[in-house]
Amino acid sequence: MKFTRRHLADLPFCYAVSAIEQDGRTKLVFASEERGPCYGFDVETFAKETVWEGPGGTMSIVPLPGMNEEFLAVQGFYPNYNAVGTEIVHASFNGREWQVETLFRLPFLHRFDILERNGTRYIFCCTLCEAKKDYDDWSMPGALYAAELPDDLPVPIPPTKIADGMTRNHGYWRLNNGKFTSALTACDQGVFEVIPPAFNGGEWSIGNILPVPVSDIALCDIDGDGVSELAAIEPFHGDAFTIYRRTTEGWSLMYRYPEKLPFCHVVWGGYLRGKPVFIGGCRSGDRRLFILHWRDGAIRHHVIDTGLGPSNVAVITGRNADILAVANRESGNADIYLVED
Repeated sequence: MKFTRRHLADLPFCYAVSAIEQDGRTKLVFASEERGPCYGFDVETFAKETVWEGPGGTMSIVPLPGMNEEFLAVQGFYPNYNAVGTEIVHASFNGREWQVETLFRLPFLHRFDILERNGTRYIFCCTLCEAKKDYDDWSMPGALYAAELPDDLPVPIPPTKIADGMTRNHGYWRLNNGKFTSALTACDQGVFEVIPPAFNGGEWSIGNILPVPVSDIALCDIDGDGVSELAAIEPFHGDAFTIYRRTTEGWSLMYRYPEKLPFCHVVWGGYLRGKPVFIGGCRSGDRRLFILHWRDGAIRHHVIDTGLGPSNVAVITGRNADILAVANRESGNADIYLVED
């Protein structure tokens, strides 16, 4: 595959990136984790617009399913874990301008998503910790919260704690079995599978599937055997990029990236140009972005770029080329790569 980088905008502390729908077209949304802006880019013209100038502190952006130019996002989670005032906001475009309204406040909220089962939508939230005395204090572990998501947004939504005791609760990956969506979360205690209730008012199912300290996770059937592998960054913001294979006894180590990757932060799994891949990246060292793929019976790695320091990525599938969108946090860039055969 050929990767051609295109710089879209300077965006200091560029951290989050996602894709939303706009009148049948796709728009990329990038946001800063500092007190800074959020920008949108049309993926055909790359025209830029400002969604908000602040307050920033955006860790996650999640499009509202089936809605036109609407998404939810985290605001108020600033660098050095300055996140007591973190909240989820609802952003929508009224045809003239963007409107941003608060749904609820949840301190140290880092990742969240919209999950659905049997016609009920839930907003599912992961807090990095419950509170902090100082930068190095991890004595108050993070938790999982959930609430039913109404159709008539925005309204206040009081989330309920469904699990706790998750130290450095940082990693997230959505699962879809064709009937409902669920999630994997990752923390010092391991990787947890989280399944929404089978009926309104029912219990959430939460189980530890890999009891090792993990920072971030992704799934992809990289070897094409019909069973997804699990890629992980170990430990929290760690330097090891690993891949696990599912066995009858559980998950066993299949692969470890041959070099240490300081402050590894990116892990994504899916398809580029129709081929299963994992994408990884680190924010320190040579700040590389890399790809893993299966060839000749083994996992191979290839460096896409260096020097930029990616935090998160998103992928858009196209007919002649795919788009790999990269929030390059350390260099302060909102970038894309055109991916061609």
